[in-house]
Amino acid sequence: MGISEKRKQHIRESIKNSGNVTVSTLADELSVSEMTIRRDLSDLEKEGFLKRTHGGAVRESSRSYEPPFTARASIRNEEKIRIAKLAVKYVEDGDTIAVDSGTTALCFAEQLQEFRNLTIVTPSIHIAALFLSNPGVETILAGGTVRKHEGSLVGDITRRTFEALYFDKFFMSAAGLSPEAGFTEYIIEDAEIKQLIISHSKKTIALMDSTKFGRTAFAQVCRAGEADILVTEKDPGIKIRQLLNENNSIIDIADNRGDIQ
Repeated sequence: MGISEKRKQHIRESIKNSGNVTVSTLADELSVSEMTIRRDLSDLEKEGFLKRTHGGAVRESSRSYEPPFTARASIRNEEKIRIAKLAVKYVEDGDTIAVDSGTTALCFAEQLQEFRNLTIVTPSIHIAALFLSNPGVETILAGGTVRKHEGSLVGDITRRTFEALYFDKFFMSAAGLSPEAGFTEYIIEDAEIKQLIISHSKKTIALMDSTKFGRTAFAQVCRAGEADILVTEKDPGIKIRQLLNENNSIIDIADNRGDIQ
């Protein structure tokens, strides 16, 4: 076992026993710099073992735990807006599109107000509400069981809605993207709906900020290469990039000036 792995093992044991750790304490215990500890914590976060916090880290929640929509909506909003503005180039007037229910998908939907003759189908109550007074966008809200903390719909009625419809494009969000598991979600019902929409869409465009890279949630949606396009704000890393390239998927990256790389 190398020195780096020994440090990470120490960190795993510390956080397993106490539930949280601080950078300064770990640096003292291991006689290394705080920068080294921060790198170790970043690596362990990518493994899904912990969640970085200011000054330290906490034990990662269950793979099936989904933070509330309101909490997620306030995180990395600037990055999500850049992703949304870049993704709009894949929409054309006259398209029939499915738009997912995540916070990045909501940012994307906010960019669609100027389109004309656009049809949007969504399981998101938040997204449907955006277009109540927009005459240029026809909005179809899938029925189903309301997930109150998420503002989205799931269940048999939702599935029957999407079984009857076909789309030019699906703008999809997800809880995680890892080389091993591909795109994943917190709950099975949500993953199943996404799988169905993918199968009924000519093209799938994944909208995802870089904090999701390397993470694996509870239920698989699809393999990484099954998305035609990944729109993000940061390079997803060599393993994910290779998988996408091998399947002829496109990666579109907006840097912090809004440029496309």
